[in-house]
Amino acid sequence: MLRPRLRIPRASSFAIPARSSMAQLPLAYRSFHNVPVLENIPEKEGEDGYKYRSIEGFLSPMAFTTAWDYYQTHVLTNLNRLCAETNNDGLPLKDVVLATARDPSQAATFNYASMAHNNHFFFKTLSPTPTNAEEMPAQLKEALVRSFGSLDALRELMVNTATAMFGPGFVWLVRTDRPQAKGFRVLTTYLSGSPYPGAHWRRQSLNTSTDIGESTEQGIQAGKQYLENSVRGAGKSAASYKKEDFAPGGVLLEPVLCLNTWEHAWLFEYGFGGSPKSVLDAAQSNVSENTKSGKEMYAEKWWEYVDWNVVDRLAFPEGRKAKQ
Repeated sequence: MLRPRLRIPRASSFAIPARSSMAQLPLAYRSFHNVPVLENIPEKEGEDGYKYRSIEGFLSPMAFTTAWDYYQTHVLTNLNRLCAETNNDGLPLKDVVLATARDPSQAATFNYASMAHNNHFFFKTLSPTPTNAEEMPAQLKEALVRSFGSLDALRELMVNTATAMFGPGFVWLVRTDRPQAKGFRVLTTYLSGSPYPGAHWRRQSLNTSTDIGESTEQGIQAGKQYLENSVRGAGKSAASYKKEDFAPGGVLLEPVLCLNTWEHAWLFEYGFGGSPKSVLDAAQSNVSENTKSGKEMYAEKWWEYVDWNVVDRLAFPEGRKAKQ
């Protein structure tokens, strides 16, 4: 199979760099939210002199550029437009998410802010080279084994959860801080849903198209609850709520790792099924039939490139280690 030489596009009509948006957008507002620098993934220089990022063995230059540079620029450019001359203009992304989660009139702002935050969270926990989960910091390993039984069990849970999601979203590893159940859990958020307790009204932890039928008693109650929460949040600022005023079932938790299941993160590199295209091109005649979906292969590869040192710092920040 012939394959054209891969080149990183120099420009795109749908990806105006958020960091330079002031040059293209009206002077009526400034660009506060910029595409952050991924210090964990160093830049490389191609033969043509242009710099790019990739994770060899996981995300090719084009796949990485699409999922990070293009997509992050897209959501942040739209977020800057919506936040212009509002109280959200000078807030960090996480604060924008929490400030808009309960206000239906700011749904678009929430969606772009939450997507930008979640996508960055996914990329900042990646390693540019393969890692070994068995060699993660001892404190983190002990805590995860205590919560899930083994690291293999955690891997299987996250990979299978991601594969089973019928729709885009994120699979999160979170640390819970309930007195009766301290430890780690795996949860999902669909679309742009946020894992943070202060935004649990908009967490979207299930696919309501399939998980709850509208004619069932559970579905009816869920619908009523959603409407009540929406009305309660309409027209009210985040300042009018207490931090502990979470949605029903909400618990204190802190995300420490996430797996992005949006198609733009895996489809280019892995396709809908079978082996990665790079493998097919390199040795098509030697590739046996593979019944795994592209998303499953992507999720399995992702586990091999998690930066567990970053996860450890997020799970046990300064001031909390002494409490363990």
